[in-house]
Amino acid sequence: MAGIFRVFVPKDGGAPERPIRRPRRRFQVDEERITAYTDGSCDRNGSGNAVAGSGVWCGGAHTLNCGVKVPVNLPQTNQVAEIYAVSVIAARAPPFAPLDIVSDSKYVINGLTSSLRGWEAKGWIGVANAMVIKDAVARLRSRSAVTTLQWVKGHSGSVGNDAADALAKQGAEAGEAGALQLPDPPKEYLLPGAKLHALTQKLAYQGVRLAAKKHLRPATEATVARVQASLLHETGVHPTEARLWQAIRRPEIARKQRDFLWKALHRAQRVGSYWNHIPGYEQRAKCTHCGEEESMEHILVDCSVAPVSVIWDLVRGALGQKSDWLPTLSLGVVLGAAALTFAAKAKKATPGLDRLFAIMVTESAYLIWKLRCERVIDLGEDRERWHTAAETENRWFAVMNRRLTLDRALTSARFGKKAKDRGIVLRTWSGILHAELSLPDDWINTPAVLVGKHILGPRVRGEG
Repeated sequence: MAGIFRVFVPKDGGAPERPIRRPRRRFQVDEERITAYTDGSCDRNGSGNAVAGSGVWCGGAHTLNCGVKVPVNLPQTNQVAEIYAVSVIAARAPPFAPLDIVSDSKYVINGLTSSLRGWEAKGWIGVANAMVIKDAVARLRSRSAVTTLQWVKGHSGSVGNDAADALAKQGAEAGEAGALQLPDPPKEYLLPGAKLHALTQKLAYQGVRLAAKKHLRPATEATVARVQASLLHETGVHPTEARLWQAIRRPEIARKQRDFLWKALHRAQRVGSYWNHIPGYEQRAKCTHCGEEESMEHILVDCSVAPVSVIWDLVRGALGQKSDWLPTLSLGVVLGAAALTFAAKAKKATPGLDRLFAIMVTESAYLIWKLRCERVIDLGEDRERWHTAAETENRWFAVMNRRLTLDRALTSARFGKKAKDRGIVLRTWSGILHAELSLPDDWINTPAVLVGKHILGPRVRGEG
């Protein structure tokens, strides 16, 4: 009886008066059994300009074989493409024909079997791709014949799996021409809301937040769009909005830097035009060095004060030791540094370089912000006490060496499973260390390993 009471039920669809049951198997025709291999493909998976396709192969020249484009209203990811392939065959196969679905995705198999009851009980709160999974569930439940699901290892020589994969790639490459219009799913086979007795305090809070009306902030939307455009222009990869917010929560991004980036993406710092609306404090809107109206772009990138140019020269010098190509350090690239990858330019995975870039750029941006606040709040008009190039350089090296020391310490075995992987730490910092040729291949436990000052460019060396 406890399962009868449901919460978070949409206003436009209350719970049915009686449980929905699958149709009786009055029309099952065993002779028409279908074995369908399903697969998904996604070009530029995880980016905002990704294109996904789904493939279904039922053997030979079967009429149900197809490669289709994942609809544009659905997330363009590999997982969504895998699930959508199941929806395609469930919608197109005769409901009276027994259907055996074979997929190389454990995510699909488990999602439609072992995980399904729990997801439904909690009203799909917090379940990724819930809309796509529910679509497949509704179509499968409406069939009068039995449906089975089987996992097969991908790229293991299975003819059906390889054929479905090829069709999925064709569907992704076909673009809008490969789109397929499916009939609406029978939603009566989906119970709305969540079981009251299945909710925890955490799930209830998530449900309340999801049900609440979201107020879009134009400033946030504009900043996020700018970051996406900058990363697309520099790397050819267009990160999704979700990817950007997830990236600043990477373990490499320290808490203070994470909070700083979050506020910057929301334009929440009290700079520039913020002060124009406070009588008597309008002068705070101007940069104390340039006299121009401040903005985060001016503070982090454009200001001609010494710390800005010195710090970014140091960053370019360090990263230049590890990569022949570097992105332009614009505001969009700085705020999106945690989501930037060099893989597209390098034509291979670059986890160490990506990690170093995220650490250096976010730490450097936060240091510039700190020095600016010290200059404006503590030092004021006393220009003789403003930070010199030499002082800025020393503080930057102190920050980077503190991060290097922390990384080395966190590889200790005493942290057990939470210890950082020694390999990724070595790949992150190798190439920019002091006297690196004299260090052993595994220098993590070697005393006094520091970021080398050989990364300094001639312009920085010659400044005060």
